[in-house]
This record gives sequence, structure tokens and C-alpha cells, in this order.
Amino acid sequence: MVGKVLAKRYELIEKIAEGGMARVYRGRDLILKRTVAVKVLKDQMTGDAGFIRRFEREAQSAAGLSHPHIVNIYDVGEENGTNFMVMEYVDGKNLKEYIREKGRLPVHEAVKIVQQIAEALEQAHAAGVVHRDIKPQNILFSRSGKIKVTDFGIAIAGDGVTVTAGDTIVGSVQYISPEQVRGGVAGKQSDLYSLGIVFYEMVTGKVPFTGESQVAVAMKHIQEEIVPPRRLVESLPETLERIILKAVQKDSAERYTSASELLEDLFYAGDKGVPRVAPPRSKLTGSDDDEGEMVLRPSPGGLSKKKVSIFRRINWRWVKALVVIIMLAGIVGGGFHYVSSYVYLPEVTVPEVKGMSQNEAMAMIREEGLVPSPDISYISDDEVPVGSVVKTDPPEGRVVRQDRVIDIFVSQGPDYIVTPDLSGRTEMEARTILSELDLQLEVIREYNEEVEEGDIFRQVPGESFRITEGDKVTVYVSQGRGPFRIANLVGYSEEGAVDYLEANNLRPRIRTEFSVGSSGHVIRQKPEPGEEVEPGQSVDLIVGR
Repeated sequence: MVGKVLAKRYELIEKIAEGGMARVYRGRDLILKRTVAVKVLKDQMTGDAGFIRRFEREAQSAAGLSHPHIVNIYDVGEENGTNFMVMEYVDGKNLKEYIREKGRLPVHEAVKIVQQIAEALEQAHAAGVVHRDIKPQNILFSRSGKIKVTDFGIAIAGDGVTVTAGDTIVGSVQYISPEQVRGGVAGKQSDLYSLGIVFYEMVTGKVPFTGESQVAVAMKHIQEEIVPPRRLVESLPETLERIILKAVQKDSAERYTSASELLEDLFYAGDKGVPRVAPPRSKLTGSDDDEGEMVLRPSPGGLSKKKVSIFRRINWRWVKALVVIIMLAGIVGGGFHYVSSYVYLPEVTVPEVKGMSQNEAMAMIREEGLVPSPDISYISDDEVPVGSVVKTDPPEGRVVRQDRVIDIFVSQGPDYIVTPDLSGRTEMEARTILSELDLQLEVIREYNEEVEEGDIFRQVPGESFRITEGDKVTVYVSQGRGPFRIANLVGYSEEGAVDYLEANNLRPRIRTEFSVGSSGHVIRQKPEPGEEVEPGQSVDLIVGR
């Protein structure tokens, strides 16, 4: 396959990965001049028409996802029985390789990775896309260290060992959810189960279940309890263990209901698995000493030097002890009040502020007991007027604890797109370029003898015109030369008549008849002189002999 060009556009440069069902190549988009990853299904997978239909349907669905932690899908197609998918190329290692290198990951690093994966799942699930095959091999690191989740919505063709229920591929056995093993429908909580297993592997350095066969491993997800991770890593914070064990409950009803809920718990657990607001700890140390008498009564005659010395020493100890007791009482009392105020913070719902001005939105957020972030983000939006709020993070309707900081995103108006120059390109090239820019294409075909058939000779709006996402660009595609009236070829030599026809993209058909004085010359033609003909049409020439 290396060196092959798919769809006259994607050149396969080198194979970079291979699994049970597909091969992945580093490729080159010859039109947009960029590096891409091309996933090609193996021949044995292309014989199942139902499989191919689902592959294409789910790939198209996943192509609609746009998130910084999701690998983009650019194109999906078929050529001469070869089914392929074109994706964003991520030049980095996968999470499985990273875990093998480090043995197990520090808690703060594992938490940050899980947060990024959960954010990707949150976006996908909101769009109705279920991954079905979350595993470290599908988690990639970009050169900048950003997490990218690949094979979204197309895990039916995912790499790695899989099990089946009937003819349905349901996931990789090390990370598969119990309902998938049973052949049930994979939902968003199935993805959260698999993410919990990945989390477990990152903090312990090993997967929870192993076995002599893939089926044996799969069945353990149904039949055996997971060893709590703190038995393997005592230093793991109890908070994180609770999060992991909740994610990997065998009954999906006992797991997290959404990626958003998991993210909420991770937020309050903090990067190191301890509450973000921890009770203050006293650094005071000391010990009681039983030396000396606790009470001294002076005699009428006064105190001896020894008794005065003892009195002074014991008096100082009492003061010191009293100060320590007061400080401890203050710290404990204050810490208890501080922690209890955090633990028992009431929950509130993020209000709907879309369309409001920035000041109005901030006022409403404060009224709900929340804290508007002072750092305002500005984003493009086609519908919300400039200066009005587009959305918040966490989003409206989310239940959060009081005093949570709410990020506000304000519209900076439509994101203008400058139309590209499409003249001389084919319809397919124009469709691809405009699709990348989220623009619509309308095609009008007209005769144009000056432009080669199939090429674009005009566009509306023209090059460098400012339009917005979703707008339509109309292109005029040449059909070549239109109908025209054929010349009178009677009297032409056979060679001269043929030259005329070929020059006008007409096909000569020669036959001869006996004719006195007209040998080698045209004596009749069909169509008759002056009749309309179209390029490519056949013309009969009767030549004298």
C-alpha cells in the first residue's frame, strides 16, 4: 500500500501501526499539502456490507466532533474495494507506550490525563457519539504534550484484541465493560467504565484483570471484583480510589452517570487526590514535663532563692502550655469551621445567561452564589450579538457547589472566512476545500469552449470575499464546447475532412462509394451541412472512389 494514492488525493507514505482489523499509514494530503493519518481496513473486514455501512455511518458522525482532545476525522471513502478513513496526524506516542516506559504514573499526572479524556468524552456524549473502545492505545500525546483521543465513534474497527457478541464487535478485553461482554448496547457509561480501567492502570502500572485467554479476561469483568488500587499502591489518596472504584462498578447504574459528574469529582479531589481546600495543620510541637511542683505557696517570711527559681520556672511552663492550648483551640476551631463551610456548601444551578451582556451575566451569576471569573474569553459566534454572552463553563443547568468559579465566553461576532480561488480546479477539489472551511457548495454546469471540461471557470462570490461559516459558494463547471453547426465538408479531401472533425472533437466514420471524378473526396455527409452537432458525436463521411 505504501506509495499508493487514494481518491487521487491521499498518498500513503509509511505504515505506522497495525491491528487486527486495520492498518494506519502516515500520509500526505496532496491538495491541502498537509500530513494526515490514513486508516485502511484490512481485506477480510471489507466483505461484510453491514460492517462497512456502520463503519461509514459512525465515521461520518464522529467527523462532526470538534474538541482539542479529540483527533479530527477529515474524510472517509472507498476506492476499488479499499475502505479508508483520513484523520488528523498526531506525531507522538500513545498512553500504553508511556505507561510501559514509566511503570506507573504520578498521581497528579494521571489525574490530568483522565481529566482531558473525560472532557473529550463529555463533548462526544453530548453529540450522541459513544467511543466503545477507550484504551491507552487510543490515547495519543501530541508533541506539545496535549492528550488526543482517537477512533471516536469508530471503535467497531478499532485495533487490538476484541470480543464479539453475534457479529458485533464490542471492545478490547482488558478495558471492556461488563455490558459489552454480555453483548448489550454500549452507552456512555461503558466509556466511563473503560476510562476507570485506564485510570487504574495509570496509577498502579497494571490492568486489573489478566488471564490465559481473551475470553477468560473478558469474563472476569462480569464475575470478579477488582482489587482496590490502594492495596497495590498504599500512597494512592483514598479520594482517588473512591473515584476509580465508582467508575468501574459492574452495574452501570452505580457508576458515574456522565463524564461531567466524573470531572466534578476530579475537580474537588484536586490534582494530587486531596481536597482543594484542606484543613490547616498545626506545625506546633511540644511535650509536657512533670518536673517541679505545680502550686507553690509563699511563706510569710518570703521565698528562698531556690523556691523563687522554681516558681519562676514553673510559672513560665504554665504560660507556655496555656499559649499552646489556646493556639490549638483556635486552629482546630477555625479549621473545623473552614472545612465544614467547604464540605457543607450548598449546591446551586448555573444560571442561563446566554444573550445577556457581560455585566448582566456576572450579576446574575453572583446572585446565585457563584463567582464569575474575571478573565473573560472571547469567541466567534454567528448568532449571538457582539458583546453578549455565548456560554459558560461549567455550562448552564449544571449543578455545582456554591462559590464555584464560572468562566464566561463573550461573542466577538461571526468568524469571517475568506473565499479561496477555485478557478481551474475540479468539482471534487472545490467540494473538499470548501468542506474544510465549513462552506456549502452549489454547482452549475455550462458550456465553455475555452475551459477544459470538468474545470471551474467562475465562482460566486469571487476570490478573497468575506463570508461566514455555512455560507454557500456557487461554482460554474465547464462542460466543454456546446452544440454547433457542422460545416459543409462535401468536396473536401478525405484527409481534410477528418482533420476538421477531429479538431472539433467529432468522430469520423468513413465509407466509400463509386463516383466519377470525385475519388478521394467527400461526396456526402451525415449530419447534413448546417445541422447542429455536439462534441463527441459521430459524423458519417461518404468518400468517392
